[in-house]
Amino acid sequence: MSDPLKKTDEAPAQAPAALPEDLIPVWLWLRENGAQWLMAIAVGVLLAVGISFFLRNREERAARGSAQLLTPPSTDALEKTAQEFSGTPAGTAAQLKLAKAYCDAGQYEKALAEYDTFLRKHASFPFADIARVGRGVALGGLSRSDEAVAIFRSFRGQNPGHYLVPQTMLGEAACLAQQGKKDAAKALLQELRAANRETPWESAAKRMEDALDRYQGTRPGMRSLLEQANALAPMTLPAAKTAPAPTK
Repeated sequence: MSDPLKKTDEAPAQAPAALPEDLIPVWLWLRENGAQWLMAIAVGVLLAVGISFFLRNREERAARGSAQLLTPPSTDALEKTAQEFSGTPAGTAAQLKLAKAYCDAGQYEKALAEYDTFLRKHASFPFADIARVGRGVALGGLSRSDEAVAIFRSFRGQNPGHYLVPQTMLGEAACLAQQGKKDAAKALLQELRAANRETPWESAAKRMEDALDRYQGTRPGMRSLLEQANALAPMTLPAAKTAPAPTK
């Protein structure tokens, strides 16, 4: 004698009696698909929260990095900032300031390497021209004056009126003087002074001219001339503006 067949179909779900008739199809759909629907909502909420957290975290990192850039720079501090905030505008700016700090410290090989790395990664960065001119200064410091002069002249030819043009003229004058071409160096400095009357650039050019006059019959030291060329610290990012204090 065989076992009786088991019932496999459940009775159709009955909508609540108080539910309006036009909402019964909605109630039946939610009963069959509600779990999947709620899961989809949950995933959407988690994605939204995750994206919001990522953006907020990135903004906070950038703000912290920017704050660190406003402190007096040192190579150690800038190395840490560039590494910690890599991938943010603050980290990118720190790389430029680090290369400049290496130049100031006479560590021209490190400066050149930092500028080269920066240009490989950030050639289209708004301040990438700082790195291009900075390479010339670093090469000059390494006594690779022919390469440096070529960079300075090429930059001026391609960027007339650029705010870094005076820096290229100072840098080229330093290289020419180191090569023993003092007359050419002084002529370039006089051109720079004539084009920048009553500006800090005129004063910087005059200081370098005075330095050249002290080296009668000898080639001046590149380090001292580059310090003159770098005196205005033009190869760093513009300083952040401080908001005026509220008036009472």
